[in-house]
Amino acid sequence: MASTDALPMANLGARRTRAGATLAAIDNDTGNHVAEEEDYHATPALPPVSRGQQASVLVAAFLAIALSIGYNQCYGVFQEYYLSANQNVLKVTPLASSTAAAPQQRSTALLAFVGTLGAGLTWAGSIFVNPWLSRVEYAALSPPGHQRSHGRGRIQSKVLRALTASPRSITLGGVILMGLGFLLASFATQVWHLLLTQGLLYGLGSSMLYFPLLGPAPEYFNRHRATAIGLILSGGGVGSLVLSPVVRALLSAVGGRWTLRFLAALSVVVGTPVAWVVPPSRFPVMTAGGGSGGSGSGGSGSGSGNGPDADSEQRPATEPIRVARRRTHISTAMFATPAFLLSVAAAFCQSAGAQLPLTFIPSYSVALGLSAGTGATLLAVSNIVNAVARVATGYAGDRFGRLNVLAVSLAVAAVTVGALWGMSVKEASAVGATPELLASVSSSSSAQLWLAFIVLYSVAAGGYYALFPATIADVFGIRSYAAVNGFIYFVRGCGTMVGSPVGGVLLGTSKAGGSPASSSSYAGVVVWDGALLVGSAACVFGVRWADALRRGWAWRA
Repeated sequence: MASTDALPMANLGARRTRAGATLAAIDNDTGNHVAEEEDYHATPALPPVSRGQQASVLVAAFLAIALSIGYNQCYGVFQEYYLSANQNVLKVTPLASSTAAAPQQRSTALLAFVGTLGAGLTWAGSIFVNPWLSRVEYAALSPPGHQRSHGRGRIQSKVLRALTASPRSITLGGVILMGLGFLLASFATQVWHLLLTQGLLYGLGSSMLYFPLLGPAPEYFNRHRATAIGLILSGGGVGSLVLSPVVRALLSAVGGRWTLRFLAALSVVVGTPVAWVVPPSRFPVMTAGGGSGGSGSGGSGSGSGNGPDADSEQRPATEPIRVARRRTHISTAMFATPAFLLSVAAAFCQSAGAQLPLTFIPSYSVALGLSAGTGATLLAVSNIVNAVARVATGYAGDRFGRLNVLAVSLAVAAVTVGALWGMSVKEASAVGATPELLASVSSSSSAQLWLAFIVLYSVAAGGYYALFPATIADVFGIRSYAAVNGFIYFVRGCGTMVGSPVGGVLLGTSKAGGSPASSSSYAGVVVWDGALLVGSAACVFGVRWADALRRGWAWRA
């Protein structure tokens, strides 16, 4: 097998200036070291990887993202349906449940929380999925008799042991939970039923599918890592592009219950083969006196004779093998660094703010006089533009510096919220616009501003998703990637579960009685979204500054 991306692991946490000088990542990852594990976290060479392996990782991770994030980004179609008079899932339509503002406010916020709970758990689930994955990989790589023996374990069947000794058991379990969540949601009659099924069960399952497939992906790429991650994460936009109009059509044709059952079947049929193909990590975990004897969940050893360091000292055949578990925690030393704290703050603000426009695109479009079908189409357009932008910004990050492009893209996203969405709301408020008055979209300046916002915001918002994983490896080193990535994704999940529900509360408090929201009712949502994105951009600029102080200034970073 030809090696196309074999390189010392230390280089994965490095960056190059335009002059070609390599600037090392955090020195020896000293901020994330545990003394007794120093031999395990020494810097060996990664085993080789072929173009075919890289392609396999791209396809599998792309489909996993399309299935999970693609649905998360089109939940706004479901929310608009649940709030409509034509829905057939909830016993009482939330908008008609009361003429008082308080019940309407609670219903809007709870329905927004159904989607954000699922999306938030997709990311926040990293807090338990990553340690679980580490244990499974450790069990799979441990030599016979190395693992602790328990009485209960001795009576397990071989089939059960096989299922619990592979990352595949996690991803397949995730697919089952996703399908079960949608299936049980089809029998729901109350909003809290949806929270437990379409929110909680689905969110846990999607996280179990997401991280085992996406987690190892950055290890398979170096020079074009941001471009590769952009391609993978564009699956979210492509998935939403397909799902948004399909879900909208099914909701109109067969109702909410059968639409949810369709999604349950889709999750199992598409998710099962994807879950079966879990790329092994290239990170060496089997050591003997500092040597590397294996990689990830089944990766070949870097000292096999055909790796990049085949001429280096080999481990004697009789030398005992030590298996060490991959670390999934953040050390106190790294936790106190400005770069880490600012990265966490940026992740929280970005995840809370970025989901807001996606959640409210369908409902705000209806408030401007567009049809529900047009709102779903605009959501799909937003996601496909976002998907293309992820690839483009990933390439730009590899060319001009990942932190540079990330900071600029967040700043542009914040500006578009205030300048375009905010002006659209202001125009509607100035004329006292209602959906009836704005029914002629072509002559509505507020609608034209809204359409421009959807396109430009989708372009700018794609940068964070494409560049965030690559910048983690750049700033903190590839050896710390799993721990830092898992923690920050947990924070992002928490942020996601805050942004849209608060937006729903703000929208509810600005509406009169139980009537649908007018376009001018979204002013509070715009201010909330803009403040979050401004905060995120400021924190990323702070990370850029802190990283330059630590490693030296370079224009391309």
